[in-house]
Amino acid sequence: MNVFEKEMTYRGYIKYLIPSIFTMIFLSFYTTIDGFFVSKYVNSDALAGINIVIPITCIIFGVSVMFATGSGAIIGEFMGKRNQKKANETFSLIALVLFVFSIIFTIFGIMFLKPIAIWLGTSEKLMEYVLPYAFMVFLGTIPMAFKLFFEYLVRTDGNSVVGLAMSMVGLVLNVVFDYYFVGFCGLGTFGAALGTVISISCSTIIGLICFLKFSTIKLCKFTIDFRILWKSCTNGCSEMLTELSTGITTLLFNIIVMRVYGEDGVAAVTILMYIYYFFIAFYMGIAVATAPMISYNLGAKNYMKIKKLLRFSFITIIVTAILIMGILYVGKDFIIKIFIEEGHVYEITKEALFLFSPLFLFNGINVFLSSYFTAIGDGVSSAIISTLRSLVFVVLFLLVLPIVIGVNGIWVTIPFAEICTIVIAGYLYNKKGIKFTS
Repeated sequence: MNVFEKEMTYRGYIKYLIPSIFTMIFLSFYTTIDGFFVSKYVNSDALAGINIVIPITCIIFGVSVMFATGSGAIIGEFMGKRNQKKANETFSLIALVLFVFSIIFTIFGIMFLKPIAIWLGTSEKLMEYVLPYAFMVFLGTIPMAFKLFFEYLVRTDGNSVVGLAMSMVGLVLNVVFDYYFVGFCGLGTFGAALGTVISISCSTIIGLICFLKFSTIKLCKFTIDFRILWKSCTNGCSEMLTELSTGITTLLFNIIVMRVYGEDGVAAVTILMYIYYFFIAFYMGIAVATAPMISYNLGAKNYMKIKKLLRFSFITIIVTAILIMGILYVGKDFIIKIFIEEGHVYEITKEALFLFSPLFLFNGINVFLSSYFTAIGDGVSSAIISTLRSLVFVVLFLLVLPIVIGVNGIWVTIPFAEICTIVIAGYLYNKKGIKFTS
């Protein structure tokens, strides 16, 4: 019996979530670890330089997660219908397309490295930190894209522990290599990116071995099915939009904050983003673990199982939101000092975090509902939620609130965006979600 068919208690559900949550937390640590080491062994300008490059990684992760989540829902449905051949062919097709994209993106990025850095808003002062970091990020496109792709798809196959192993190995190696290249060799942001790419490559190899040797989902010969490719793209576009929107809004934040606070403000934004990525990983873990189960049971027409999964998910998200707010309220000083000692950057970050943190009361539901709609094949509703919370409302409030309430409007932009989105997400859930007769 497939693991997704088994009866599940709430305790069993939590047990199933844990590997996925830790996987997403470890994934969130990759850039954070780079920031930690360069802030400790270089300076705050190097930390700001890493933040300038975030939009590039958002494109890589965005395309990867689009293919992973979009095809994952399709593969899950095929498996629920006992059509393993179509599941394997879909996986193989999407893997090839992702590989081709990665090669093209690598070549383009290296050819136009400095113009891209200038377009991303770097100052002359930060250029020496941005260029080497961006170069290694572009060079590592293939392993970065496939690490995320494999980590998502192993959950579709019911092997969330493999995803956890990939993340743990990558995380440990990232710490070791970053310490060696940045702390010991003094290679600065280049060393940080080099350590990340090597550790991600090792993690990707684990995923590749899993799919070649141990997974139910296999690479196989296939004919190009443009309908499957299109459905994978449209179904997963919301997750891609989330990543791309993060890059766009990070770029806007950097430009606006640079005008108000200078390079210290960009460093503060970087720390805020690290905190954001860490805590949203809990919600992402819930979403990515639950989505394959929903897709599988949708294909198997087991609607009561889906109803139970949704109830478990909402309870877990609410409890998690309360815990996150408690941690941020009690431990905000300790968390900020992980990255920076007391000073101007510290003071900016502390004030900003107080205004920024309420977003965690709302974004868990938004993240989950976007993933839920992807899982049931409603890419449009998923895209609406993702685009509103991560782009439309963010840009709107970022342009309006600082004018209306001053500089504090910068830091409350994302909480306001999440509050507005949750209203629309709830409406879509009631209107277009799966209807249960009992």
